[in-house]
Amino acid sequence: MVENNQPEEADTMKTKTWTNLFQRNRAVENSMSLAYIPLQLIYGQVVVQLDKVEVDLETEKWKNAVIAYIIGKTPGYNAMKRFVGINWANVVEPELYLHEEGYYNIKFQNVDDMKEINYFGPYTFNNRPIILKPWTPDFDFNEEFPTEIPLWVQFPNLPMNCWGHGLLSRMASTIGTPIYADECTAKKTRVSFARMLIEVNITKDLLVRYDWKPEFCQKCLVVGHKCGMKQQQNKQQEKQQGRRREPKKVTMEWRCKRPLKGGDSHANQPEDKN
Repeated sequence: MVENNQPEEADTMKTKTWTNLFQRNRAVENSMSLAYIPLQLIYGQVVVQLDKVEVDLETEKWKNAVIAYIIGKTPGYNAMKRFVGINWANVVEPELYLHEEGYYNIKFQNVDDMKEINYFGPYTFNNRPIILKPWTPDFDFNEEFPTEIPLWVQFPNLPMNCWGHGLLSRMASTIGTPIYADECTAKKTRVSFARMLIEVNITKDLLVRYDWKPEFCQKCLVVGHKCGMKQQQNKQQEKQQGRRREPKKVTMEWRCKRPLKGGDSHANQPEDKN
């Protein structure tokens, strides 16, 4: 019986394919079924030709998303989710997507929610700045972060006839790529200065007023510190620690005893027996 069944089992195994083996996995509700699409060869090379309609549909899904980069160590998913729930409670809770390169893709329910969060920035996570940048289809973290960063820039003492859309856009374009102006600027409820969110290159010197600008180390080409300032801070910390740990110096001073007055000076001398 056993010997007769072995060939049948072998034949059965031969007929099984990888598709059949993982057929149950494809039936899971949260999974995505895929379809085979014939290869396309151009000059003997396999080419993946994307469908524009499909790309546009997927792009539309992410038009309400921003890229969030926290200077320093990237917080874990649960910690970031708690931060969003507490500090961004004025909008519908967005979806978080953590990338292994050290940033979050945060997808809001609509454009208004995304703009509202940007309006009330900048933000910090455990005293570390959070950099928010609108998502774009050609976004590349290694090329754009952390040098191309949106900053809130102030333009003080503008004449009232220079607050138009085109005029403000021209001014902002001299610094970087304009994104939008805040509500007070748009409605002119605060005319002491215009405030605009502009994507700028922080490796360059910015001779403007801004709400906040991260430190950039020209030596390490890294955002978040400057080698000179860091070394100075380390020296100050070492001095403070040295003062705390340094024991009190014990100094010894030799002093001659004062001679006793009058005949008392010889009182302790031995008597001359002669």
